[in-house]
Amino acid sequence: MRISKATPKPILSLAGACITLVLASFASHAIDAGSTETKLYEWSATLVSFDEATNTAVFQAMVASHVAIDGLDSFVDGDRLILTWSGRTWASGIRGLAKDPVPTPDSLSLPVEFVSSEQDGRYINFRVPVPESAVEAISGFDAGTRVTGTSPRMAADWHNGVTALRHYNDVD
Repeated sequence: MRISKATPKPILSLAGACITLVLASFASHAIDAGSTETKLYEWSATLVSFDEATNTAVFQAMVASHVAIDGLDSFVDGDRLILTWSGRTWASGIRGLAKDPVPTPDSLSLPVEFVSSEQDGRYINFRVPVPESAVEAISGFDAGTRVTGTSPRMAADWHNGVTALRHYNDVD
């Protein structure tokens, strides 16, 4: 039986590439963590109604399938709450709804007014102010239109929780 003493170069190359990728990922994360720039994320919901007199819109979004919203029965129309989306860079469903949540730097949060819940708490209707730049577009949408919103991470200010709204299929 012959034993080769050659170094397995493909394995060493692969290991080196993996280590490089891991280190690059950590460096990128460290740079992001130190950034003072406001990080934005996008969320999607269905337009229920738009009130031109107050420039507010009511949207409906689904609660993430693995979540049960604590205290949902205690919320009434008009309660100011923080809605937390499920997701990392794109909101994919509601993860939480609370009066005083503890946000984390990765929180996809949105200050809302609670309107109602439907289908045994699987859908939440919420009201948000519409930014002046989106009033014309939103006023032209029919109820039932899917809309994409843009918000800052860890948003807690009712007046600045939504920075942009557009039709779901429109590309920035």
